[in-house]
Amino acid sequence: MTLATKGFALHRKVRQRFQSKMVDDERDTFLRGARPFIILGQLFGIFPIYGITANEPTRLRLKWFSVRVILNLTVVVTALVQAYYEYGRLKMIGINAKNVSGLIFYLDACLINVLFLNLATKWRTVAAKWGEVDETFNRAPYQMVGCWSLRKRLCVISFSLVFLAAVEHCLSVLSGIHNQYAEVQYCNWTVTNYFRHYSLRRFANVYINYPYHPLSAVFFTYVSFALTMYWNYQDIFIIMLSIALATRFQQINNHLKILSDGVLIPGEDFWIRIRTNYVSVCELLDDVDRVISWTMLISCATNLYYICLQILHVSKKLANTIEDAYYWFSLVFLIVRTVIVFLSAAHIHDCAKKPLEIIMKIPNVGWCVELERFSTQLKSEKVALSGMGFFSLTRQLLFSMAGTIVTYELVMLKFDEESESKGNIPLCTKFTFEKL
Repeated sequence: MTLATKGFALHRKVRQRFQSKMVDDERDTFLRGARPFIILGQLFGIFPIYGITANEPTRLRLKWFSVRVILNLTVVVTALVQAYYEYGRLKMIGINAKNVSGLIFYLDACLINVLFLNLATKWRTVAAKWGEVDETFNRAPYQMVGCWSLRKRLCVISFSLVFLAAVEHCLSVLSGIHNQYAEVQYCNWTVTNYFRHYSLRRFANVYINYPYHPLSAVFFTYVSFALTMYWNYQDIFIIMLSIALATRFQQINNHLKILSDGVLIPGEDFWIRIRTNYVSVCELLDDVDRVISWTMLISCATNLYYICLQILHVSKKLANTIEDAYYWFSLVFLIVRTVIVFLSAAHIHDCAKKPLEIIMKIPNVGWCVELERFSTQLKSEKVALSGMGFFSLTRQLLFSMAGTIVTYELVMLKFDEESESKGNIPLCTKFTFEKL
């Protein structure tokens, strides 16, 4: 074989592999739609699974001795250390309805991180099942028509919410900086290094016990942003899962719409295929529910607490316009994100029950054994995500949560009144470790 022939063969082989990869990447699947968001999360140590850029779910794996897992555990351990010192600080100054939120924030973020680390150990099995379902629904007669593919919707929604979460965090930091600057001016302090001053007071629970260093301040700032990301990450991840699952049920509904006028009467083979595909999505939903039910429960509890906390903040007179803007933006964004979580998850239940409305329009002459089985399944099964079996995410649950928020808000207001004199550090108070 001549050199030219070998070169041509190599060129053809590389070209075929590259074209195969491009065609594979163009498939409208959940795993490809979620890929950019998962990679973004891994920059902050959450969901440290490998093989996410591969085209085959079988290549997904968790490497315990890897940079991603080390980063994950580093953030968790750092948050636990901060939670421990925050607990000690609260014991020293006293607890009120507002200052306990820092301790809850650290513990909640640690729990979220551990849950996603556990999810990473099971994700390959779920992803393999998801790949099979997506393969079915990317072929006729289910393929989606239009410019808004599943991948595009997932990317737009996830990164829009990530952007708003980043804005919220930046407003939080800006509010803290502004309050510290106002304190410096009011107390007539001389501050030569504002970053050092901000870090010492922002992470006072740590620097009470350890000496200050600029690199440690940068690290704690990174960890603070990462922990904030975890809180948003779990909600966005649930939203993406819900949209992807609801889309597959909706594709079945779109295919069944041709029967809604009762004129076309398909045979039993048609209903065997429809029911088989419907069951495959239900089985995928069950698999997903088993691995994220704890995450779902923690998400609902976290959002419930922080909505009540932010309402408590905005119900009081705030110090300045920046603080006012932060708390109002945070409250509105939190409510909107929580509503999206509930409506996205509830949409799964709505889409899964929709076929029943269509098949009820089929005349008696069109009924067969397989259609009867499908009808019975639709009437008897409750197809929805749940929170450890305590509740199923349907539209009714959203109204129940609204009532719960009112109840707990009254409790927090009462606690805030009783503990108003505790846990407040007087203005112009200097910490012993500060050298102003």
